[in-house]
Amino acid sequence: MIELVDERGYNGFSVVELTNRARVSKRDFYKLYGGKEECFLAVYDLIVSHSLREIVTAAEGEESWRERLRLGLLTFADQITGNSETARLALVEAFTVGAVAVERTRRTNLLFQALMAKNLAPAEDAPRLPPQVVRGVVAGGFRLAQARLLRGDPCNPSLDGNELQEWALSFCDEDVARLWGLDAEGKPPNPEAAPLMPLRDERALILAATAKLASKEGYATLTVPRVRAAAGVSRQSFDTHFEDVADCLRATLETLSDRTLAAAAPVYITAGDWARGIHRMIADLCWRLARDPTFADLAFLEVFAPCPEAIHWRGEMIAKLATRLRQGAPSAQRPSELAAEASIGALWGVIHYFVACGRGAQLPGAAPSLSYLALAPALGGAAAVDVIVNEVGLSARR
Repeated sequence: MIELVDERGYNGFSVVELTNRARVSKRDFYKLYGGKEECFLAVYDLIVSHSLREIVTAAEGEESWRERLRLGLLTFADQITGNSETARLALVEAFTVGAVAVERTRRTNLLFQALMAKNLAPAEDAPRLPPQVVRGVVAGGFRLAQARLLRGDPCNPSLDGNELQEWALSFCDEDVARLWGLDAEGKPPNPEAAPLMPLRDERALILAATAKLASKEGYATLTVPRVRAAAGVSRQSFDTHFEDVADCLRATLETLSDRTLAAAAPVYITAGDWARGIHRMIADLCWRLARDPTFADLAFLEVFAPCPEAIHWRGEMIAKLATRLRQGAPSAQRPSELAAEASIGALWGVIHYFVACGRGAQLPGAAPSLSYLALAPALGGAAAVDVIVNEVGLSARR
């Protein structure tokens, strides 16, 4: 299973090919597993169990929490670099299998979050990190691993465990206690925001229909006739703009992401400086997602469907946002490429959690923690909290 998934992807082979590779009969295979998916999930569970056991063992007996964290993250990085086949199955291909596998990845995230929460606590009486920050640290680490498995040399997806540790440590500041209970649900930064998918012409009608269908019913249900019917356009009109459904979905995602970035520009400019601008853009995005569940579902849920276009779009979008995070920063505060990518991956993971749990409307309240994930690696924890607290207070007074 591990070999074939690495070579062809989960959807690229049959049970017959699997049993031939394993040199067992189909009869013996079905004595053990109900089908290909059940076998995949069994392998996935073994990989996760082995990974957690190695990480815990590596840090066992260490009294220093910093050393425990360092050893754990180095072990995780070594697992990605030294065994890319198993890492790809657990961190990439699991999202192409179906709803049961995606739910299994959610459980894995919870296990790693519990381990991370323990390792990120300097002492029993030290301030605890907000749960969304812990969730983000795990999501950011997973994002870095996924990105390296999806691009470059698949045999050498190097991940710097020491730099990953430095990024994670940036959130361990006593001032983080000031984020607990911080009310960020005041007024939206841009209350007059225009819709991200205006209906100006036939192409826009097709894109809007695709977004609505994919977000509510999933990519797998999309067909050209269904999109045409929802948009009220002819086959000739559809063919004029798009090659097929996959091309149409990618165009929909790219249009939404480009307009999201463009809409954030005025919010950033009014802030006056980089750090405040980053917070305002994050708060604006949270409000947009809370008010537009179609966009939220499409961007943060349907991208996990077995659709290469959507998976690549997610990677490109995170890369664009990471570049945006670094570009505007003063040179003394500019986060490293790894820190910027990890922080954006952290934001993405937290937002996905809210949308997947049906709590998208509550995202504005998570803006302080999300901003902390973006700003702490650049400014330091205390300075990042100062910016966020001041901005939340300013928003409440507006």
